[in-house]
Amino acid sequence: MRKYLILITFLISVALCAKDFNYKFIDSKTNKEITFEKLTEELVKYDVIFFGEWHDDELLHILEADILLPIYEKNNNIAITMEMFERDVQTVLDSFLIGKIEETDFLKKTRAWRNYDPDYKPIIEFAKKHNLPVIAANIPRRYASRLSKQGYEALLNLPENEKQYFAEHLTVLEDEYQENFFASMKANFGGKFPPGMEKRIYNMYMAQSFKDDTMAESIHKFLQENPGTKVIHYNGEFHSSSHLGTAQKLTLMNSGLKIAVISPILAEDELVYSRSDLKIGDFLIVMNRYSTEEELTEEQKEKMFKAHNGK
Repeated sequence: MRKYLILITFLISVALCAKDFNYKFIDSKTNKEITFEKLTEELVKYDVIFFGEWHDDELLHILEADILLPIYEKNNNIAITMEMFERDVQTVLDSFLIGKIEETDFLKKTRAWRNYDPDYKPIIEFAKKHNLPVIAANIPRRYASRLSKQGYEALLNLPENEKQYFAEHLTVLEDEYQENFFASMKANFGGKFPPGMEKRIYNMYMAQSFKDDTMAESIHKFLQENPGTKVIHYNGEFHSSSHLGTAQKLTLMNSGLKIAVISPILAEDELVYSRSDLKIGDFLIVMNRYSTEEELTEEQKEKMFKAHNGK
């Protein structure tokens, strides 16, 4: 068993030692740097862990997979939930996890993201090896798109069997999350919305909110059916930064949950961050940016293996 755990750790951590990543972990409560080991020790104290990622960042994807083993070793009653899979593919995902279908069918039928293989496969394979549940948490894109283009009423007229794939209620909050969303959209339009775009932008915010509602409800329902299970949820960092978005919606559903948010902070080489950044997450990854690159060579893997095993 020990050899197997070492092998899994090697596979999911290979790039960290093979490449010269520049990053550090900060505990926002103390405003102090902590080790990876200390980070995972703290994370097991929470009921739900939100890991906020940039979807195309290599380092964050490695760390997402890397936290699983130490948490599992401390508490193997864990479940994984993911933005990257949508509710209507849950049965396909379940079938793959228990070995009923091949990976090619799984990838096709779940509409897996194009970066699945390098970035999310390690998470799914870990769950498969350890018989962990994985929840396809997100609203199917077709419904989010319909809401964005036609408004919420367009979803209410759908057949009942389709309504199971999105949250029972849409909650649109006029708060900091809305301000952040509008600011982000304005930046995409060069700082100013084109004439007549306000209604469309608001519908897009409703769609964003409904994604949060659906992911939060997915986590909430799972915990209701599986009390005591620790949940690790992976999503784009905007969905959980500052305990807003999905994290906020989950708190509204169950205020008794102890929720941890991990958020990345973009920094220069010196890894400097501001005091205001501390509110963005309970734990920060202050880091340089590492867009996804080509796979590691066998030589790099061998180098990491020797470093990891002290050889």
